[in-house]
Amino acid sequence: MAVSVIEICNNALLDLGEETIMSLSDDSKPARLCNQRWPGVRDAVLRAHPWNCCTAQAVLAADAAPPAWRRSFAYPLPPDCLRLVRVAGPDGRPLEDWEVQGRALSCDSPAPLLVDYVRRETDPAAFDALLSETLSARLSAVLAYPLTASTSLAQALWKVYEDKLTEARGADAREAGSPPPSPAAWLSAKLGGR
Repeated sequence: MAVSVIEICNNALLDLGEETIMSLSDDSKPARLCNQRWPGVRDAVLRAHPWNCCTAQAVLAADAAPPAWRRSFAYPLPPDCLRLVRVAGPDGRPLEDWEVQGRALSCDSPAPLLVDYVRRETDPAAFDALLSETLSARLSAVLAYPLTASTSLAQALWKVYEDKLTEARGADAREAGSPPPSPAAWLSAKLGGR
């Protein structure tokens, strides 16, 4: 389990055969690239799966202004929301007809909405060990071409990232209970629906 962004960055740099850095503000090309690329890499990997260590719950209140058309209600998303995982109405029953538009959830269900979501976790100490390895692998793949000018190395490291992502997702999913299917979902599946 990584304890700092620097550790994750240094693991990526070591995979590239580069010297490690002491800080993201070091006056070196690897440090500048890590500083520039880290937030996007972190958010992309966190968004790729509902990681147990990065999920949160919220109760959403409807926005005073409804959507212009198609939906009755808009609900502003939490500021740290990277991905919605589950949406339920006030009775706790899962909603199936909703969509994200910009930074709001639109649907026809009245307030409040209950949501599970992936949050932007900025503290690497909260990351699972396999998630930390996955973050390092994606960062090394992203930094490969700017630091080495090798497309073949970048492609090889992207494959390593995909393998680590698969492994981390699998381990994470085995530690999450699955919610019981809603009666509506079960009936829809039985009748040949989605």
